[in-house]
Amino acid sequence: MSKLCGVWHHDLRPVSQQEAAQLASAFESPGYAGGQQYAEPGLLLGAAAESHSGQPRQLYPSSDGNCCAWDGRLDNQKELVVKTGLSEGWPNSALALAIYERNGASGLGALLGDWSICIWDARRRMIVLASDYAGIRPLYYHRHAGNLCWSSSVTEVACWTGATEIDDLYVGSLLLRGSAAGRTPYAGVFAVPPGHAVCVSEAGIATKAFWNLPVDRDIRYQDERCYEERLYELFREAVKVRLSGAGPTCAELSGGLDSSSVVCMADRLQTESPSRARGLNTFSYTHEGCADEKYFREVERLTDVSACHLELQSYPAVAADAAGGTPAWWVLRFRELARRMAGLSSDVFLTGQLGDLIMGNTNDDTDQVAESLARGGFSKAGREAYAWARSLRAPVYPILWRSLRQAYSSWVPPAAPQASVGAMRADTEDSLRAALRSLLACHERERSEDAPWRHAPPGRRRRFRAVYEMMQSRSLQAPEALQHISYAHPFAHRPLVEYMLSIPAHMVCRPNEPRRLMRRAFAGLLPPLILGRKSKAVYTSAYIGALVPLAATLLQSPAKIQLVERGYLDCESLTSRLQKFTQGLDCNEPQLRQVILLEFWLRNQAARGSFPQMEATAGSGAAGS
Repeated sequence: MSKLCGVWHHDLRPVSQQEAAQLASAFESPGYAGGQQYAEPGLLLGAAAESHSGQPRQLYPSSDGNCCAWDGRLDNQKELVVKTGLSEGWPNSALALAIYERNGASGLGALLGDWSICIWDARRRMIVLASDYAGIRPLYYHRHAGNLCWSSSVTEVACWTGATEIDDLYVGSLLLRGSAAGRTPYAGVFAVPPGHAVCVSEAGIATKAFWNLPVDRDIRYQDERCYEERLYELFREAVKVRLSGAGPTCAELSGGLDSSSVVCMADRLQTESPSRARGLNTFSYTHEGCADEKYFREVERLTDVSACHLELQSYPAVAADAAGGTPAWWVLRFRELARRMAGLSSDVFLTGQLGDLIMGNTNDDTDQVAESLARGGFSKAGREAYAWARSLRAPVYPILWRSLRQAYSSWVPPAAPQASVGAMRADTEDSLRAALRSLLACHERERSEDAPWRHAPPGRRRRFRAVYEMMQSRSLQAPEALQHISYAHPFAHRPLVEYMLSIPAHMVCRPNEPRRLMRRAFAGLLPPLILGRKSKAVYTSAYIGALVPLAATLLQSPAKIQLVERGYLDCESLTSRLQKFTQGLDCNEPQLRQVILLEFWLRNQAARGSFPQMEATAGSGAAGS
């Protein structure tokens, strides 16, 4: 993978020696092998390739004076060669620029893969920054007083621009929702929205969508086996395009259905093409009382992999001194993965992320009843409601009432909680001060007014909403320590995601049959032990083991907690919850995890001089978008 960065002065003021030195230094970051640069009056942009990739020409200038800097992987080169009229062998940067020159920013949806790009449009005197639909490759920018700065590293943008104020909306979103769509901790520094192009000219900034949720697409087959065959075909393609072509492929293996499917498919593909096989290495995580071990060892036994087991106690979920560009979990574990992958000369790391959501890992999908009602299938809706009621051991009437509201009004039920650190419970104490809550509520209303998921059929709105929120949060983005490699998620393969969102929900899962379609489609791929697994890997004990000592540290001086000093949290409420947490009592633990994570990240930043300790009221550092 590559690193992108650059600076543009609208007034054509020359790029200073200091700015040029900063960009040159960015290209010399660990994991990168130098860089290419393109310069015009007032403009300097560049790209540096990952040291093991051997990828040529990450930066491509055209004869018209335009230039494209590319970071990522492109999966449909052959298709784009036909569309653009270029011959085979042109670099991804040239194909992307040709698509832009033909169709503008709206044409970037034709680029299939995990990518971020920067394009200099000479005729329009405009910089275009864009990321793929899932936001997997990082890209950040800052614009102020006619100057634009961007980079794949949020730390670099904040450092180069002197952004030392904290963004209140970021804090509120992170503490209440577990993510902050489009925001960063640094006021004025923003992430490029997934599936959008940020077009910056002297006149201002315009954000244009080039991909939208397939809310109007409806795929139906007469033969149910067609759904299984198509899913298998798309998943095979999703893994194949992500395998390393230069060295060994690494993959996460938890023993769950998602990561096991990725590893088993990668192993099958390498077995079928031994001439291209370059090795498959898996990383699994163990801890005291680990229930996953028998499952990932079964996959190891039946596949040709080199397995590595990391003890989570040595790489805790959060550490007091593990600083990074943004608050992040498992920083030490990702750094260890980066170290070991460098020793293997591996440039690809596969995960099973997004599989839970896309493959229907839920025991409650009563939205299917609303879908039947909206289609006029009243008898079918009644049967479905009764089946779900029996499965959930719940009364049937609330299910019917909720489904009627969904089918015949604009009401949308709350997004289904996901099994993740960021899953928040809105009905419990969160310690937020009223000023921050009010600021966040106003922002949330504006952000969701015309969200694309609202245009989906009633019974599918919640599913589309969950996917949309996950994409906008960039939760699939490569961790900071692994940004120089291809950190890839086969279940986020765009054709696969669009397919799973377009087929009938009752094919994906049914009462007492979560992942119904996946289990049928992968019956010949997964070991029986994995195929029949109903449990899910969780690391609750690992989180608690890492967080309890930090909570105890905060209790030593509650009034000096930065989130309290800055006016974000109520001291009395937070102190009470921290005490309950250390005693193992109910305290809305998922949200409290985010509090502790953010607090110690702020302390690290203050120690480095990025966010000086100060007393403030929420709202003083909020940045506009």
